[in-house]
Amino acid sequence: MLDQLASHGLLDVHVRATGDIHIDDHHTNENVALAIGTALLQALGDRKGINRFSDFSAPLDEALVHLVEHFFQSLVNTSGMTLHVRQLAGKKSHHIIEATFKAFARALWQATEYDPRRLGTVPSSKGVLSRS
Repeated sequence: MLDQLASHGLLDVHVRATGDIHIDDHHTNENVALAIGTALLQALGDRKGINRFSDFSAPLDEALVHLVEHFFQSLVNTSGMTLHVRQLAGKKSHHIIEATFKAFARALWQATEYDPRRLGTVPSSKGVLSRS
């Protein structure tokens, strides 16, 4: 699914992780999400000039399962972003997860894309974005 994030989000994502996957993959998934969230936070810096908002639906049948929810919650906690994922249809967990990652990647791409019309300003009517 990280390949989906890289491909559809137009991001360079390289992850090497080890963990206690002989027990389960919960902590490894969480730690990878925390690392990606931290990388996004650092890469976006003051967020000057980005679009900031986006909405995207992936054209697949399904959308969300528990480990995926925890993955995205961990990513959100460290990145400082707001994220809403809704499942509109679907039963096959593979399609649900794939649609979720693709839609997130496209929305992230659109929201973080630089808009030269902003002239390098913070994308907020208040002039500041905070993590409070």
